[in-house]
Amino acid sequence: MHGADTDTGVQREELLRLILCQLTEYGYGNLSQAVATHTKVPMTTDSNSRLAELVALGLRSEQKQAQGGDGASDNEDGPVTGGGIDLNRSTQAQAQAQPPAVMPRYNVWYTTKHKGTASAAAFSLDGRYIATGSEDTSLKLIEVDRVRNPSAGVVRREDKPVIRTLYHHDAGITGVAFHPNGLVLASCSADHSVRLFDLSAAYGKHSFQSMHDNYAFRAIAFHPSGEYLAAATDASELRIFNVRSAKAYLLRGDADAHSGSGSSSGAGLTNVAYSASGALISSASRDGCVRLWDGRSGTCVRTLAQAHGGQPVTATVFSHNTKYVLTAGLDSAARLWDVASGRLVNTYEGAAMDGLSAQAVFSHDETLVMAPDARSNSIVCWDAASAKLLGRGAEHKDRITCIAPSPTSPAFMSCSVDHSVRYWSPDC
Repeated sequence: MHGADTDTGVQREELLRLILCQLTEYGYGNLSQAVATHTKVPMTTDSNSRLAELVALGLRSEQKQAQGGDGASDNEDGPVTGGGIDLNRSTQAQAQAQPPAVMPRYNVWYTTKHKGTASAAAFSLDGRYIATGSEDTSLKLIEVDRVRNPSAGVVRREDKPVIRTLYHHDAGITGVAFHPNGLVLASCSADHSVRLFDLSAAYGKHSFQSMHDNYAFRAIAFHPSGEYLAAATDASELRIFNVRSAKAYLLRGDADAHSGSGSSSGAGLTNVAYSASGALISSASRDGCVRLWDGRSGTCVRTLAQAHGGQPVTATVFSHNTKYVLTAGLDSAARLWDVASGRLVNTYEGAAMDGLSAQAVFSHDETLVMAPDARSNSIVCWDAASAKLLGRGAEHKDRITCIAPSPTSPAFMSCSVDHSVRYWSPDC
């Protein structure tokens, strides 16, 4: 009982100490003391989130294995091989010989509407829930299993996929993100606030915690441990919030970091993303630059200057293995960059990018890149490896503002100025 766990090889005392440190970090010092007394494990004065970080990384590894990957992820030393798109594995001849990705035959299985422009969407890490936000200040929580009934193949009226509507903002929603534990939803708004909602509360419709700034928020992203929240605002500095204390830290970089010197559009961030392990943070700006930051020290480690010909950069997302970062900009292109060298790898063209919410995303398995086309109100798909345009799907009646891919299946959610959010999935 007091030796190594026969299943995991983890010492009982070692695991209990991690639990004690995590409880203390969350502010439950009295509970930590009670657990220490009951288990007869010496109480520690340490307070850290090591356990949460290990659990987050373990869940990601388990998820990748379930999807057929090898469970590898990026680490604190930067990009690693294994998992996700990797254009360096084959010779050019082999790459040309490989068949291109095929765009699935997507159908819209579910549609719901807000009272204003649907502006943001995100899936929980386990793919079970979707959150959507609107300029009408409301949030909707959707249960994916109710969206498409496996037996009937359609949404049944009694299933009621929208299981909760949340309110607490005074202006339009600009971004949403699920905490890694799946129990907390964060939303940001033009009202200069980030709100945290407890999804485990039976009837809670209002936030239990908030973070404020002098600027409008444009996008948010959780650190994999859930202890920190990165935020892009109309200011030129990247904000990192401690989730428990709500205190903010500014990442400024050098004197020219997101200064607006590269564009007449001025400074102001438009998007932010963490890598899978939290070792890197990417930020996009109206000044035309993409910045890569060390997730631990907060220093800027690389700048992709004039990433979209000097036009504002509107989106950024890392590949699973952190070898690449995908960006979108108002030059109407999506671009794939090598993180280690800053080299441009691929350019995806054929979609008109319009507005600071324009984005490009990977499909769940990173075989596809998707982006909205403002001319046709459609979603454009490319082969991620070859940048070949594969096709497009059109269902919305107005400009698409957001695409949120499922992390566990070929499905995705789209939001539009037509007030609707639509759930897309292949036929089978």
